Amino acid sequence: MKSILIVFFVLCSFSLSITAQEKSEISMIRDILKKEKRELVKEYMEIDETKSAKFWEVYDKYSADRSVLAEERLKALNSYGEKYATLTDQESDGIVKAYLKNGKKNVKLQTKYYKKFKKAVGATKAAQFLQMENYFQTLIKSEIQEAIPFIGEIERKRG
Repeated sequence: MKSILIVFFVLCSFSLSITAQEKSEISMIRDILKKEKRELVKEYMEIDETKSAKFWEVYDKYSADRSVLAEERLKALNSYGEKYATLTDQESDGIVKAYLKNGKKNVKLQTKYYKKFKKAVGATKAAQFLQMENYFQTLIKSEIQEAIPFIGEIERKRG
């Protein structure tokens, strides 16, 4: 699962101009990953049957809202991927602002949904879910960071 997530997000990050067929393939991969993630969450969380329906209802809404933020983050990564070798101050500023804004939205989203998860399954299970979610997000961010060059890295290698 871990390697599949990494490959998927790195590919998405640097798909600068993709065809309709490639978009369809990416959509299919996303669907598979969502199902795999759901199974991991189900296995890890061990939700009581009496609370399961409520948990998955909140989870599905959270996943839909989170996917919007993931798309925004990928858009910023694509912008960086297109321009990192020739970034201007203005482009760098725009990318950083988009990244920071996305991070704030993510914290706000998790805060909103923590309350909903807590109501559905209790504080400990809600915290357990957010811990797992943060693990996934940190893993993905780390792998993407490893895959992309630092600003100016190419120029230093040439010099």
